Amino acid sequence: MVPLTKCFAALALAVVALAANVGVATAATSLAPSATGFDVSFPQCASPLPVSPGFGIVGVNDGSPLTINNCLARELTWAQGATNTDAAFYANTGNGGPNYSVGWPNSQTTPYPCSGANSVPCSYDYGWNAARLAFSNAVNAESADGSASPTSAATTAPWWLDVETGNQWETIEFGRTAATEDYDLSMLKGMVASFESMGVTTLGIYSTPSQWSDIVGNAGTTFAANPVWIPGYATVTAAQAACTTPSFTGGRVALIQYPSQGYDGDYVCGLITSPITTSVALGTTSSYSDQLVTSNNVGAVTYTQATGSPNLVVSSTGLVSTSGALAAGVYSATGTTVDTSGNTGTFSFTLDVGVLIQSSVTTATVKVSGSAPFTQPFAVTGGTGDVTYSETTGAPSLVVSPSGVVTTSGTLAAGIYTTTGTESDGAGDTGTFKLTVTVGALIQRQPTAAVVTTSDSATFKEQLDVGANLGAETYVQTSGAPNVVVSSSGLVTTSGALATGNYKVAGTVSDATGDKGTFAFTLTVHATPPPPPAAPVATRVVGHVVAGKTVSIEIVGAHFYGQPHVTSHLGTIATVTRDAGHALIVRVTSRAHSRNGVYTFTITNPDGATCQVKYNQSR
Repeated sequence: MVPLTKCFAALALAVVALAANVGVATAATSLAPSATGFDVSFPQCASPLPVSPGFGIVGVNDGSPLTINNCLARELTWAQGATNTDAAFYANTGNGGPNYSVGWPNSQTTPYPCSGANSVPCSYDYGWNAARLAFSNAVNAESADGSASPTSAATTAPWWLDVETGNQWETIEFGRTAATEDYDLSMLKGMVASFESMGVTTLGIYSTPSQWSDIVGNAGTTFAANPVWIPGYATVTAAQAACTTPSFTGGRVALIQYPSQGYDGDYVCGLITSPITTSVALGTTSSYSDQLVTSNNVGAVTYTQATGSPNLVVSSTGLVSTSGALAAGVYSATGTTVDTSGNTGTFSFTLDVGVLIQSSVTTATVKVSGSAPFTQPFAVTGGTGDVTYSETTGAPSLVVSPSGVVTTSGTLAAGIYTTTGTESDGAGDTGTFKLTVTVGALIQRQPTAAVVTTSDSATFKEQLDVGANLGAETYVQTSGAPNVVVSSSGLVTTSGALATGNYKVAGTVSDATGDKGTFAFTLTVHATPPPPPAAPVATRVVGHVVAGKTVSIEIVGAHFYGQPHVTSHLGTIATVTRDAGHALIVRVTSRAHSRNGVYTFTITNPDGATCQVKYNQSR
């Protein structure tokens, strides 16, 4: 891959069947050994390869179409030593037209006649030929590694097309027109058709939604049958969550790329079935049913139950039912899923039987003056018929009637009151309830702080503001005097000129009806108004960025502070490791296969002020 880290999902379909389902994953999620792997290519020729990969994906080109990765055989051997020994391949794509593409066809008759023009037929043939050479590279590597059937091994392997803006495309080199879009789209159509004609059945596309749109914005549903491999995620946890990202082709999301051990790591997306927890009344368990729904699949999904029977029964189509009437309790069913293409996942389902679930609000607020007539009815789900409520705690301040209406014993003082208890219906369903009522809370609003100079501190004034009150408020200061004084009406003043420093005041506030609250205020006194920070200035870059590697460079300038944020073009990650004010040491990782050239760093200080500086990138 070029501007992005490349970790092809080639294994997507080959390995996906071994990956655990991750609907909403967390860092603690247990991953199958083959759920994570790596992709490598020519940038790793002189480097050690990742240890203990779950799977491996190997690039067959030297960064562009019609080239060869000279260490392909060595890297293929590495991939075949992974936990999942079925290695995958990826091929570079691009279309610079006849003027910028090595090996542009000029006298080809099949699959389309091409005389060398910049045209749809020639672009198609160029893609056709690029796939032919990529496949030949893989066959030769399989042969060099001792495969008993090199062609068959290359045919049955998953393949991916690396589609990135870092390679030449007519829509990028010459501008987007109907013609350049058609040329670039035809190149990819030619590659897909060529691979399919050679018997490759698993063919996906590596790209990002933005790059895909930039290159083939008119693709529509042309590649809807092709799964996608999406880069750009920071951790394996983020990669797991990204499996629900919309596909830019319309095909399933098969792989997500993220940094791992200093390499491009890949995570295999499984089928996604969100865990379901629901409840049912005792009297209706014998007729209960629910349908599991799974996404990120290709074709129909088959469900295989592992636990939970005979109480819960999950059919092969995902229909959940009971074996008959169930006693009160919690029942769970788990199992695996698989679609028609062999992609797998897991499911879980939990049924609470005879559990009443409180559905009404569990918190409420009321003014002191409105607490006497306060009422709040309870409601539950999962019951049959009338529900009876029995209060356990909270009386006498809060009173819960047998029918579930909460009232007060009269006017309550400002404070927090909670009631809890149990609920049941005539069929034996039971549950618990809870309600917390906040009475008479006054909430402080802005301002809560101010800044003043020493010369202005003697005449400083600020009015505090408290909301949710009824009528006038009375403020009582408990700390901060005599330097800062809060009047009974909430006016903040000083006792005279103050020295530089921070002055904090606090206290209580109440209104005439008994509502109460607290306030706090901080006054910062400066000797003189603080000058606005100077804008950062960048004059030059010492060092250069290398595609596919992580290097440290120095940005020389002035007025840097607070570890500025440094950004560049897509696929380049820059992190400030040292800020000396006049110079920044920046660790820069550039995507493998990025083109040489002059690019721009944007430096942003914490206050939002920015500057830019040019830098060089080479391979």
